[in-house]
Amino acid sequence: MDIKLVARQYVKMAIQNMLLPLVYNAGRHRQIEKGLVVFADAHHDSVPPSMEPLVRELKRRGSKKIVEIYDDYQNISFVRLFFRMIHFMNAYARAEYVVICDNFLPVASCKKRAETTVIQLWHGCGAFKKFGYDTKGDIPSFYKGNVFRNYDIVTVSAPGCAPHFQSAMRLPKEVFLPLGVCRTDKYLKKSYQRACRERFLRVHPDARGKKIVLWAPTFRGYPQDPKLEQYEDLLKTQEQLPDDMMLIMKVHPHLARKYPYDNSTLTTDELLPVTDLLITDYSSIIFEYSIYKKPMLFYAPDMEAYGVERGFYLDYQTLPGKIVTRQEELAGEVRRVLADSKAAACETEAFYEAYMSACDGNVTKRLADRMEAGKEVAKEESYGNQ
Repeated sequence: MDIKLVARQYVKMAIQNMLLPLVYNAGRHRQIEKGLVVFADAHHDSVPPSMEPLVRELKRRGSKKIVEIYDDYQNISFVRLFFRMIHFMNAYARAEYVVICDNFLPVASCKKRAETTVIQLWHGCGAFKKFGYDTKGDIPSFYKGNVFRNYDIVTVSAPGCAPHFQSAMRLPKEVFLPLGVCRTDKYLKKSYQRACRERFLRVHPDARGKKIVLWAPTFRGYPQDPKLEQYEDLLKTQEQLPDDMMLIMKVHPHLARKYPYDNSTLTTDELLPVTDLLITDYSSIIFEYSIYKKPMLFYAPDMEAYGVERGFYLDYQTLPGKIVTRQEELAGEVRRVLADSKAAACETEAFYEAYMSACDGNVTKRLADRMEAGKEVAKEESYGNQ
């Protein structure tokens, strides 16, 4: 691992373990500010897609005071990082709710007040490859304490995902609620699907009348130093496809700066509604895509090695689509699946019911209602009677 990165991690850990608790405790004498909701993220300099629906809904209702604290901690100066953390801790000490959607270490820096509810929306659906404490590399070995400490609610996309999140985060099982994932609401809106199709044809007018194949792989290695595999294989496959098929390439966000290979300016979210076939390897995009009940293929030449190194929560052999391990076979499988896409999509529908059933288009409303009901009322509710 890069020496500078390690040094930066140690500095952040020192700030987290010593300075931030002092700042938080200095604000504990003040009363909790009822209605104050703090949205915070350390990976984006504006509202992350996983938070945006809930931010918008709470602002629309007007019943909460919203404070937003976003920054990409990997790309700001140490001085700015220092003051942004202080700013967050001051708000944290008096907030009724704190909402995050990824690892956010300041939340875990001290024992929080019981009156403050921390909601972790997370940034992905389902539970595919192992993460958190279930795999090496996600959390530095020198980090002391639980990076997921203080979470009161972690929203997951279906009941079957909760045990995997509990294992990865090492938190009590009652924390993990199958309320769904807010950012999936838009996928089920006909207006969103129509707008995506219209936008796609404006950006790619030569795609009219063609089948759209989306390649969306995950990264190899660590988030701090990600690597892309199989790109050359997909270029060969692109040349082997017939003229009535178009291959769109979208790499994982961790890879985008290092490997600028995307051949569409549209986001992955915008591409999913227009995609006829998804090709991926180990990406959790399979959960979002399953909403559309369309077929998938898994191109995974390194399946055995990746499974040993990273590990899966799901049995890779039972995923909703054929696994291809040789480039010479990929184009043929693409043609075969698209020739009988309805049959292939049946597997995807069953997969959706198992791992995405709470993502019904009403997730944001459900969570906002719960926040307005208050902590004690919400504790008495269960997902089944909402």
